[in-house]
Amino acid sequence: MNKKTLTLRLLACLLSSAAVGSAWADSASINYRHQYLDDDRMHADRIKLSYRMDNGWGFEGELKYRTAGDRKDVAFDNTVSSGHELTTSYQYKPNAVSTWQPAIQLDSNENGTTYKFGVRYTHRLSDQFYVAARYRFDALKLNRDRIDEEVPDRGSDNRNTQRYEGWLGYTPAGRLSYEYQYIHFKTDYIRYDNKKSDYEQNLVVKYKWDKSWAPFFEIGDIKVSATDDDRQLRWRIGVQYNFM
Repeated sequence: MNKKTLTLRLLACLLSSAAVGSAWADSASINYRHQYLDDDRMHADRIKLSYRMDNGWGFEGELKYRTAGDRKDVAFDNTVSSGHELTTSYQYKPNAVSTWQPAIQLDSNENGTTYKFGVRYTHRLSDQFYVAARYRFDALKLNRDRIDEEVPDRGSDNRNTQRYEGWLGYTPAGRLSYEYQYIHFKTDYIRYDNKKSDYEQNLVVKYKWDKSWAPFFEIGDIKVSATDDDRQLRWRIGVQYNFM
């Protein structure tokens, strides 16, 4: 089975699941996002379909694409698959202001598969403000044909990452909402500035067009490479459509 056939079958399964589940799902949405990296000058796209049942269980499927080769500053041309990700999570709400969400994710591409295990806690401080925190452990199992144990610092081997995240959200009464995210990475391989650690920042602005449509804009601060301290901006723009 080639990659194109596999991608189409995956999307068909996700759409079928959402159609069947929408009768008893609490929420369902489709999310499209375009990305551009300021220093790498590369474009990428992602489409995510998700739904959550009223018993707390949720399921997501993502299809990822990118511009092939070294075609910088080129969007929507010579596009190839860059993998897919499947997520299963459960939401537990002990009270009206707190939510626990454990999740398992499977992120796979031609280089290997990453198994992600995490739990997120969200607490609403008021009608307008909320905070959240998440711990996640990512275990990358590299394609065996790409493993080279002679590369130092696990540069071409299976890798483990501990990911610590925090969010601060502001949701005023109007159509706009804002969210700031900070991530700290602790790894067993050289990830950034010749160190086994890294960080990212991200700011999201969402606009609630109506009860179904919500366009959004993101700007992120991320690393450029593993061997120096250069940083770059990550620009994202997209839209989410809520079925329910």
